[in-house]
Amino acid sequence: MVSRSALLLVLFMPLLAFADSAQDCGQEAKACLQYGARIFQQRCSLCHGSDGLGEGILPLSVPDYPATNLLEPKYAKDIAGLKEIVVHGTQAKGTTEWMPPWGDELTHTQMESVVQFVQFMRDDLEGALKMSRSEAAQIEPSIRIGRAVFIGRCALCHGKFGQGDGKMARIIKDPPPFNLVLSRMPDEYLTQIITKGGEAMGRSARMPPWGGDLTGPEIQSVILYIKTLREE
Repeated sequence: MVSRSALLLVLFMPLLAFADSAQDCGQEAKACLQYGARIFQQRCSLCHGSDGLGEGILPLSVPDYPATNLLEPKYAKDIAGLKEIVVHGTQAKGTTEWMPPWGDELTHTQMESVVQFVQFMRDDLEGALKMSRSEAAQIEPSIRIGRAVFIGRCALCHGKFGQGDGKMARIIKDPPPFNLVLSRMPDEYLTQIITKGGEAMGRSARMPPWGGDLTGPEIQSVILYIKTLREE
């Protein structure tokens, strides 16, 4: 049977090809924050979220997933602890079984860089978010990402298959959550309503704005997924 950590290693296969550290750090085999921000988006954001605050795709879509907010650490509270967990993952003392070991997947420079970035996130969240969001904006949109984001963010109202029958549909009335299977709105409109929310677009005020929570590629990924739900 495949372990959870092995499964996560497959899920975390990079969405972008790795650059070498020379591109971000000025020379090869040198660790730096910018490189760490890039590695973080490619390898860590699925669980920890693009901003490290724990709202990754897996915690939002998998029941009883452990908390992953890096600003509220349970295990790695210093540089040494961070290195231990990044290298050994679930084998590190007290670590959740969902944390994959990266010792055989990342180079020394990549591990050093991502550890630096996580520590920087704890020391200067605003500065780290600027770097993180810049890197997140370069992720290639995909239906796979869109489905995960949809289940975590949208299914509560719109339902797992977008039919407007989510758990909140029994509470939200006049109007109820829209049946996205019937939607034929163009991508630009969907981008606007997801980003700005329903009220800003003259629709239901119950539709929240997601522009502050989702990255551009995540929004485009959700749109790709919504279009797969439409009836022919």
